[in-house]
Amino acid sequence: MARPTSRGVRPKCRDVVSLGMFLVVTAAGCDGCRRGREHPPMAVYAVEGESKILPARGLGGLSAKDDEPTRSSQHALVVAGVHRGYLLIEPVRPDLSIRYPLIVVLHGDGGTMMSFHDGYPFEHASGAEAFVVYPDGLRATWDLESTIDNRDVQFVAALIDDLASRLPVARDSVFATGYSSGGFLSNVLACQKPGLLRAIASNAGGAPYNQRQTWSNGFPKCPGQAPVAMLALHGEQDYGVTLDSGRFSAAYWAYVNGCSTGSMETTGYTQCHVYRGCPAGKAVGFCSIPGLGHWVWDQAAVATWTFFKTQRT
Repeated sequence: MARPTSRGVRPKCRDVVSLGMFLVVTAAGCDGCRRGREHPPMAVYAVEGESKILPARGLGGLSAKDDEPTRSSQHALVVAGVHRGYLLIEPVRPDLSIRYPLIVVLHGDGGTMMSFHDGYPFEHASGAEAFVVYPDGLRATWDLESTIDNRDVQFVAALIDDLASRLPVARDSVFATGYSSGGFLSNVLACQKPGLLRAIASNAGGAPYNQRQTWSNGFPKCPGQAPVAMLALHGEQDYGVTLDSGRFSAAYWAYVNGCSTGSMETTGYTQCHVYRGCPAGKAVGFCSIPGLGHWVWDQAAVATWTFFKTQRT
């Protein structure tokens, strides 16, 4: 997979600032957050046979180019009086007798819907099995700070509503994944909009922070927050948003979801483990990618799509 280029997919410094603000919150008294970042001993169990949560899958979402299973188009939606752009990837010949998953893919700081799609075309994994949408952040960034009337939470929620009203989308199979600040936003969406998303996946991102409430262990909490399946993917050589941020985001959702926070099990990917004891459809996993910096793993789309599909059942 291509590295970030000067065309805009490399995040600006705000990604580091956002993580820094999260650490300030932690240092200011979030005892549970501190404990989550200290890497308590974790028992890892080897699964015999194929993992039911994250089995290994080959790249095979798209057929040959001349089959043209998907097509892309640019659109805009007015939200709170502002025109917000997005790129839609849809099956060329959808089966109107079924409802399809919808996957929201969020770029990092400094990126755009087009530049991130160029670097991370998710439909190469999902093919014609899903609708995929790339929203565009205002001024190439996302609002990660607002806990009330967050403009980007409102935008994504309105976009999902609009697409579901016009397309054969299954409202119980809406997913979000993002990179860097887009990964943080996927976490914020899951936190602030209970019931909106079936599962999320974060690449080089982190857990929601600076929310209005706290869980009993000190973790940030959103009003009415509910469990959401989550997969955190992070490069071990990421010095923009460090590996601890991705590890903590998995630990955070494992706690929220009621998983066994002290034990994990192997998956079809040697880089990935999932927490044990999670409720059905609320799995939580963490992928630590050797040699990867602040970018997206070349197997991220396939692993993420596989994870999303197992959480639909």
